[in-house]
Amino acid sequence: MKTSTACILFFFAYTVDMGSERVSTTRLRLAGRICCNCKISLPPPHTPGEKFCTKCQASSGSKRRVYLHFMLLTGWHCQFLEADLKTPLPKKLTLPDPETLIQLAERGGYKAGLEGRQALEHAIETGRGGVWLELTEAQYRKLKRDGDDRKL
Repeated sequence: MKTSTACILFFFAYTVDMGSERVSTTRLRLAGRICCNCKISLPPPHTPGEKFCTKCQASSGSKRRVYLHFMLLTGWHCQFLEADLKTPLPKKLTLPDPETLIQLAERGGYKAGLEGRQALEHAIETGRGGVWLELTEAQYRKLKRDGDDRKL
């Protein structure tokens, strides 16, 4: 009896300090049903992944994750996609040269370390590719506005 009690106490001593979030809360947070910061319920549709409620998103000044897809046709045609990689944003751009494309990616928060810079240059050499951008709310709103193709 004492050995089983000692074993249980050892187990709980190990797991008590591991964190206080319940398994059910973790499941709801990862399913996108509750805010990952304040734990309030989020409105449907519930897509998998951690999400912020509108209040937490506004207060934290968080950035929006957007995918920039580009292709060389008669200039660099750029299309922006939401984080789900299915929903296109209305704004489309046509850029004249690769330097402008690199500047656009850097202004959009592309993490251009050595590896990222080489990946972007390889995509430009290939003639197509894409990068993840971290946009501010103001930048994101500009992309959400309806607009026709713009040549820069």
